[in-house]
Order: sequence, then structure tokens, then C-alpha cells
Amino acid sequence: MILDKELDNNIRFSQNMVIYNQKVNNKSDKDTIVISVSIIEEILDQLLEYRLSQVSQKAQLPDMSYQSKVDLCYKMELIKGDLRRILQVFGDLVENFSKEDNNGYGSLEVQTNILELCKINENDIFNFILSLINSAPSIEANYEKVDDLIEDIGWSGTVKFICSIISASLVEALIELR
Repeated sequence: MILDKELDNNIRFSQNMVIYNQKVNNKSDKDTIVISVSIIEEILDQLLEYRLSQVSQKAQLPDMSYQSKVDLCYKMELIKGDLRRILQVFGDLVENFSKEDNNGYGSLEVQTNILELCKINENDIFNFILSLINSAPSIEANYEKVDDLIEDIGWSGTVKFICSIISASLVEALIELR
């Protein structure tokens, strides 16, 4: 992950999205979810550890669940409410995806979680990224809304797209804290 404050925010954000995508490139759907959770939890840990180090050099982060980390980051004002909600829905997606009777992205619960993530993420950053995709000379389709993107890149591609935004957003929160 790139933490260079000297870089332009948009360049740093897009480079962190690329780094995420390199980590999940050519991975199975299940591996992508596992790697995504790992990346996101690692950044949440860094946020919490940094804040903890500001209070005490001896304090250590206790073992916590993913959801507890998200809630604690929010309560410590390390992340904003909208990012907290995104992380909560992503946690639900992971939980639904991990169920024994799950059939991956064919599960209605998983698809609902993905659509909810898309709806929450339909903001300036998301729309900016869609406009960048649309401006690429190799792209023939024009993505005006998330549904167009899902239809073209599928559920798995959409999860990777959303997770790249989530991880890059968390890195930005870490940079802001430092």
C-alpha cells in the first residue's frame, strides 16, 4: 500500500486500487473474499494500533472480531459513518458468502449484499472512477450506473471493484491519521 502524502490524492487512491487488484488477480471467488478480508483487517489493525500508540507505547491491540474492529475504529473517529456502514455490509457479505450452503455469487443474500454495497458506494469517488473507466480508449461500453457495470463484469468483478475502493479509502484514512 502506498502511504506517500506527497502524492496527489487521486493518483495515490488509484495506485492503491491497483495494488489491491494485483493481490486478487486470477484468484478464485473464495480466495478473493479471504484476501479482501485480510487486507481490510490489516488496515483496520494499523489504524487502531496507530491510535493506541498515541496513548501508550506499551498498550497492545487485543484479539477482536472484524465487526469489533470496525465499530472501534468508528467510535475512535478513525473512520466516518458511511465507511463504517460499507464495512458492516462487507462483513455481512463475507458471512453470507462463507455459509456452508452458499453457492457463491449465485446466492440471493450475497447478491443483495453486493447491491447494497454498490448503492452505498454510489458517491463522488465511485462516480469519478466510473467516469475514468468510461474515458479509457479500450472501453466500448458506457457505465452510467452500477447495474451496467455488474452486467458487464459480473458479481465477482463488482466485488473486486468495491473492495479496491474500500481498501484505498481505508488507506486514505490511515494517511489522514498520520
